[in-house]
Amino acid sequence: MSPWSNDWAGGSANVGVGIGTREIAVSSRASRSLRWTHVRKTAPASPPRSVLMPDAQRFTEGGVFDALRVALAPISDDGAPPAKQAPSRNRRAHIVLDDFWGNHAILRGDFRTLRTREIDEIARAHFVDTYGVDAEAIVVRACVQRGGRALFASALPRTLVDGIRETGTAAGVDVEALKLCLPEVLNRTLNRMPQASAMLVFAADALMQAVLIEAGHWVGYDAQRLFDGDANDPARIAALAEQAFEHCAEGSKTKRQDCALGLYGFDVDHASLQAGFASVTALASSAADTGNEADASNEAGDKTSPRFAHRLLAYAK
Repeated sequence: MSPWSNDWAGGSANVGVGIGTREIAVSSRASRSLRWTHVRKTAPASPPRSVLMPDAQRFTEGGVFDALRVALAPISDDGAPPAKQAPSRNRRAHIVLDDFWGNHAILRGDFRTLRTREIDEIARAHFVDTYGVDAEAIVVRACVQRGGRALFASALPRTLVDGIRETGTAAGVDVEALKLCLPEVLNRTLNRMPQASAMLVFAADALMQAVLIEAGHWVGYDAQRLFDGDANDPARIAALAEQAFEHCAEGSKTKRQDCALGLYGFDVDHASLQAGFASVTALASSAADTGNEADASNEAGDKTSPRFAHRLLAYAK
């Protein structure tokens, strides 16, 4: 399920980009040789680098465009922009965005006989009705779950999508894939829960997102804002998780006390959570999820949060 993917055949992206709310992370990736050549080689990816958004531009589209322009500028081996760049084909980028930039929804119904265009129209109508936006102001993608009874839909502002592509074009970069993070994380997490009925809770930079699964099928989605300190407060996370369950379970037969809880990106004591759910499983901690880059967050000057943009790079493949 990759609602924002523009698939391409063969090879790999020259540039992986993670767009967070406060910074952008970039990792260069060498393209593979053509599949019919005798030897296929892939050069190792270079260490990722970060471009911070100024405080006044964090959480803004303008901050994304300005930081992306800097992030996509060619850099020489000594870290400085090359004096002159030889003509070459455009680089290709695979971009993953923090879910703060978009919206998700899980819709239930019978989608088995509908065409792709009809499904997209249903998803678009949901976001228009829910958020009061103009239909032409959003870019929508939708994926029907196997069996045709549930739809996972995502929406991004058209201004953001167009601005990212235009910024890439100006930097000589073709954006070949542009997608939100949650569907990628969900794909890798669904088969790790011990019970058929479970709620998966994901921590992003400014959001806590929850997806309720009933008998192996999507049931509901909820998102709640996380403020500084929330992700490390067990009581706060327990309260938000219970609220998320109530929102996700509308129309569902699942009871919270019978539902397993899976945590992704949190480092909190489970005691306050275990009282409200059948079981609690840590799928990934924030430190494990961000890797070594979490330890380096202070070098970028951000004292309050892990480097979520670097976490996004793991899905920019």
